[in-house]
Amino acid sequence: MTSYQIPVGKQRDFCLHSDAGVNLAYGAIRSAKTVGVNTRWLKAIHEADENTNLLMVGKTLGALERNVLVPLARMVGPSNFLYKRSLKRVWIYGRECWCEGANDASAYQKIEGETLQKAYVDEGSLCHQSFWDMLITRLSEDGSELFATSNPGPPTHYLKKRWIDREGEIDLKSWHFTLDDNPWISDAYKEELKRRYAPETSMFYQRFIKGLWVSDEGAVFKNFDPSVHCVPCLPDGRLDELRVAVDVGATHPSGFLKAYRIGQDWYVAGEYRKADKTPVALSQDLKRFVGGQFASSIDVDPSAKSHRLQFMADGISPITPADNDVLNSIQRIINALEMGWLHFVGPATPMLQEEMTAYRWDDRATERGEDKPIKENDDLIDCLRYLVNNHDRIHHVRFSEARREVAAG
Repeated sequence: MTSYQIPVGKQRDFCLHSDAGVNLAYGAIRSAKTVGVNTRWLKAIHEADENTNLLMVGKTLGALERNVLVPLARMVGPSNFLYKRSLKRVWIYGRECWCEGANDASAYQKIEGETLQKAYVDEGSLCHQSFWDMLITRLSEDGSELFATSNPGPPTHYLKKRWIDREGEIDLKSWHFTLDDNPWISDAYKEELKRRYAPETSMFYQRFIKGLWVSDEGAVFKNFDPSVHCVPCLPDGRLDELRVAVDVGATHPSGFLKAYRIGQDWYVAGEYRKADKTPVALSQDLKRFVGGQFASSIDVDPSAKSHRLQFMADGISPITPADNDVLNSIQRIINALEMGWLHFVGPATPMLQEEMTAYRWDDRATERGEDKPIKENDDLIDCLRYLVNNHDRIHHVRFSEARREVAAG
């Protein structure tokens, strides 16, 4: 069974006019960039000369499978699609394409010495510059073309500075997509995404909704205001839920946070930060920190497997590996502060407030075209990220269920 969305708007324009050496669709998340590029790739496969080489690239093979290969398989149907991961090969309409991941600086060695006619790159901004540069040199056959998608990053990123900004003087065409360029998702879901990445002035809204290459300088949590976001004590009312987050330190302190839900709002009302603790000692401290209360989740640093096992052996539950998605969790904290559902009990969180105020973007990483906060004095912020990632995951599931109920009538 096939599933095909007919390109319209910018997707259609990409299909019809992507005839440069490098053709790049960049911009917002969920803007349907891939719809146009996938359709154009099928055309490129048919156009390619026999006995020439075709390459498909993702940050990893897993990412390529999720983002590109699965949608392509649905488009062409099972009789026209065969993928063998062990061989890193896919056959589409009988035409063989190589598949590669480009997740580190040494990835360029995977294609060194190859000669290509057509290539497809998913998530181009995540490719190391050395891989991209090597790929361009490999596209040396007559009629060679590169088709790529990318979410935006800092304006100093090589893809922006060396390619997009030079359109007109080099053999490149680019298409800029915003969230509103996707005709296949509902207005309600678009508004949900806009709320999720608010405020409009944030780096994340500018990139993920408007599709702009922007950086955020200085303080990470610019909208954090203790006079607004801190309260003197927990408000009266039933404590509906408790969640705990744990960041384990080897060369830095370990941290705990506890947060209570009262109605729809969350209150961070306890913190712990100490260095040089063995797993056994840290487990005993965590047990005292939870204090016999029932927690719906205790999210623990995903890299700290031995500590998680120690906690479980000591009867602490429910222990789960935390979601450590750094950039998205930073945006979720910003969004939570903006929307007013995240609060800090002032007297119970002085160290967390200090970390929130001092947390900064790494200027040197920005100059390299990367987005990274400075990794110091952030043990409790890591815990806060685990908490909001958990909240966002549950909220997203509930929102998706609500959408399905509405669709079902």
